[in-house]
Amino acid sequence: MNFEKDMRELTEIPALSGHEDKMIAYLLKRLEGLCEDVHVDKLGNITATYPGTEEGGVSIAYFAHMDEVGLIVKKVEENGFLRLERVGGVPEKVLPASMVDVHTLDETKAYRAVIGNTSHHLTPADKKFAVTPIGELYVDLGCKSKAEVLEKGVDIGSIVTYIPNFTLLGDYVASKALDDRMGIYTLLYMAEELGKTEHKATIHLIFTVQEEFNIRSATPTFCRLQPDAAICVDISPACDTPELKGRYEMAVGEGVAIMYMNFHGRGTLGGLLPNPKLNAFLEKTAKEEGLKCQKEVVIGVITDDAFTQHAGTEGIPMAHLSIPLRYTHSLAEVASRRDVEDCAKLMLASACRFGKDIDICRG
Repeated sequence: MNFEKDMRELTEIPALSGHEDKMIAYLLKRLEGLCEDVHVDKLGNITATYPGTEEGGVSIAYFAHMDEVGLIVKKVEENGFLRLERVGGVPEKVLPASMVDVHTLDETKAYRAVIGNTSHHLTPADKKFAVTPIGELYVDLGCKSKAEVLEKGVDIGSIVTYIPNFTLLGDYVASKALDDRMGIYTLLYMAEELGKTEHKATIHLIFTVQEEFNIRSATPTFCRLQPDAAICVDISPACDTPELKGRYEMAVGEGVAIMYMNFHGRGTLGGLLPNPKLNAFLEKTAKEEGLKCQKEVVIGVITDDAFTQHAGTEGIPMAHLSIPLRYTHSLAEVASRRDVEDCAKLMLASACRFGKDIDICRG
């Protein structure tokens, strides 16, 4: 793995929820020669399976989502401006005056465009500090008419994505879509290492779709596999910036976090209370490997494991690793390279240790 090259490639690929085909194709290409058992389900979830050496052994899954937040065109105005709806948790406050890519309906081409913002000189006083709601935002594609927009292949249903902007900030990295391309990076790291590393358990690496939209599209994969345990890898908001300092114990550069509770707290009532013994196994593995870790409890965060834990007839013991991330769901998120790489090392070490002798039974 080459962190800078791989993360640049991963973040440059547009993969809005429900439109992950370019990412699926990229990942399948990366998995060639690394895994003999690769499966793509009807929704687009990819599973790479590595058989274990233990007779009658157990299985463990590691999973991360490949999709990203973004927008979709809901109307083309007669004057050529585009109206939008959000796909996933896009914060409206970051959108005005931002550069975006507007994709043709067949997604074979993209045009650079600007989300409009009222000229400062003419902004009323009561609007200067207000967030413009999505219903009032529009995209300026540089077209003078609806006919000109349609001629470009852009129409209702065209997706709109943040522009690629991968940048190194010393030991940190800034980019759109670090949520959850960092998790995808860790899975690819495992894919490269598992073929040359002995492991007792059968290991499934799952690259999931539509997490940012419905948080449930990985469920069919877990119903099919029904692993004995699973570990989700995603991000969590870092609370080391001035406005969030001290809200939760989560900081960039202080290691991956082992999550003890997350809960959405609004809208969808869902979250994860991880298997206590699986968490203890991760804590022990991190200590033995000399990897720095944080502990996490957070309200306002939810991901795939909130619902995949319920798959099958008996449920699946789950744990969750969170990579600290600043400015989540914005056009430029910030994370630590070391946190990502240490997360990948912890995942691999835990995969190589997991087997029938690891007790995760309840009671």
